[in-house]
Amino acid sequence: MPLAQELRHQGTTWVLSMTNRDLPLLEGAGRIPRDTLLIRRILSLHRDSLFEILTIRNFSGTSQQLRLEHWAGARFEDLFEVRGMTRQARGKLLPPEERSPRHDIFHYEGRDGRHRSTHLQRCYDTDKIRLSPYLTGYSTLLTLDPKEIIVFRTVVSFDDAVPLRYHENDFEGLDPSQMMALATRNEAKPKLFSFSLETDHALFNRAIDCASTDIRMLLTEESGGLLYPYAGVPWFSAPFGRDGLITAYQLLPWAPEVARGVLDFVFQNLGERQDPFTDEEPGKAFHELRRGEMALLREIPFVPYFGSVDATPLSLILLQEYWLWTEDHDSLERWWPSVLKALNWLDQATGQNSWGFLAYSRKTPAGLSNQGWKDSHDSIMHDDGRLAEAPIALCEAQAYCYRARMGIAEIARSRGDSILASQLELHAYRLRAEFHEKFWDSERRFVALALDGQGKACQVRSSNMGHCLFGGIVTDVQAQAIAEALLTESFFSGHGIRTLADSETAYNPMSYHNGSIWPHDNALIADGLRRYGKVQALVQLADGMTSVLESSDDYRLPELFCGFRKRGTEPPIPYEVACKPQAWSAGSIFLLLKALLGIEKKSQQPGLVIRNPILPSLLNSIEIRDLKILDTTMNLRFDRTGRGVR
Repeated sequence: MPLAQELRHQGTTWVLSMTNRDLPLLEGAGRIPRDTLLIRRILSLHRDSLFEILTIRNFSGTSQQLRLEHWAGARFEDLFEVRGMTRQARGKLLPPEERSPRHDIFHYEGRDGRHRSTHLQRCYDTDKIRLSPYLTGYSTLLTLDPKEIIVFRTVVSFDDAVPLRYHENDFEGLDPSQMMALATRNEAKPKLFSFSLETDHALFNRAIDCASTDIRMLLTEESGGLLYPYAGVPWFSAPFGRDGLITAYQLLPWAPEVARGVLDFVFQNLGERQDPFTDEEPGKAFHELRRGEMALLREIPFVPYFGSVDATPLSLILLQEYWLWTEDHDSLERWWPSVLKALNWLDQATGQNSWGFLAYSRKTPAGLSNQGWKDSHDSIMHDDGRLAEAPIALCEAQAYCYRARMGIAEIARSRGDSILASQLELHAYRLRAEFHEKFWDSERRFVALALDGQGKACQVRSSNMGHCLFGGIVTDVQAQAIAEALLTESFFSGHGIRTLADSETAYNPMSYHNGSIWPHDNALIADGLRRYGKVQALVQLADGMTSVLESSDDYRLPELFCGFRKRGTEPPIPYEVACKPQAWSAGSIFLLLKALLGIEKKSQQPGLVIRNPILPSLLNSIEIRDLKILDTTMNLRFDRTGRGVR
């Protein structure tokens, strides 16, 4: 029976405390009463190995006899098989190999010709109770004297990375505290945040610490030593273009090195050729990169896959924001040829329809039918529920293009290329005019979700129009109408803004994209509200998001949660298979803070601008120490007063 669980050592160690239910005695009548045993399980990651220490302590005044069974197996399924995909054929599971009485190896010969293995090393003696082709079981009979503690240690490693330095004789001498200390030796990743942040609310402080830990845990070293935030655990533990770009944007100015790593990786992996199977096109940013057996065999297109309409403009937005905060001219010069390729892709892609809109259509049946951030098959529809037909032009994709061109124009002008700057600005102004003509519903005062392949507007009220605030493509009058709409009961549940208004035909609060609530979606909307100075709406939204943290059992914002209306102090209803941690959900709290505090950086100007700071109802003060902006380190304190925030 579980008692408690705790995450330690920057997310690399998990401690679970448990006790027993009533247990029948192995011999004779009677029982071991519940709560007699303390069962403690420590799982710790160190480099490429998983360590486990299991301790059992007898708190009774009599000896207790137990039988412990330990089962292990390895199926070597590709992640997409785990998620439900059926394969025509699989590789060959080979019989386990017993290298020693304490060391078993499970083997798999993949169809890609790669041999995969899982090593299981135990530092205790056992009797084998079953040996099947793919499952190994051991049994240990033990007697615990009163107050005695007994310890079992196991290490799991993969392929050829058998940790010889953790030979059983060395590992056997480790106690639990020393075992957990192994996790502190993970020095591959630098310290992510150089500043410290503290508020007057202990729960919010824990949430900040947890978000920092999650982001650091998801940072993974790619080729060339680049650190890239993998999207989420368990389903999206891989590089994703859109997710990485948005996460990096959320972490500016708090951790600019993440943006540098993301931009390096994205620009190194821009498309180079036409490939319908992967949606690759010259200059296009990638969407998803997998390296499992199915990807290597091209059974799935994620090798990488380029089916993302918005990753390319988002990369240009991130570049402009990174340059604004860091003035990293060396990186800018290194990236500039890739920037021009990405701009050329935008020109080619937006030139395929008469309005100059960025649109998408799937090129392979194995790809995504929808290629914006709402990429489930049923996420783009008309107001009667009919799914939109491709090519589809999303409202937020146009807003991203507008902001991307305006931002790169600013950089081009600073580099002395006034011709490119003027061309980009002119293109952006034309796009904005066409956008107002085709997407804005002047009668009902909202932005249509999308245009379908016939150029007909999907007159659906969605959170996507909040991203148009983030992109800066709407007028001040339109921004006011959007802000008012998004904070009505139709959209705002009390915990956050739904992806779809509850008045829409396709609304379902338990769906993935049609009525659920996504923290990163809300954070980008918050950033847009700040951009247009809608501080009252921003406070209401921030109060909703912080209420989720207040009711969380682990201080985390999940990937998404259900969009049911908030009832009293009840927490939001979880979405069953949501990732936790999720990079852009963890990053949301940092973007929300930046929006609330009104922190801005003006182009090619020293120092920091703080514009009309506000605080959510949960907080009365925030103190930030050692925040580095360019070559200046500063300490900031924000306090609520009777006249506002100073």
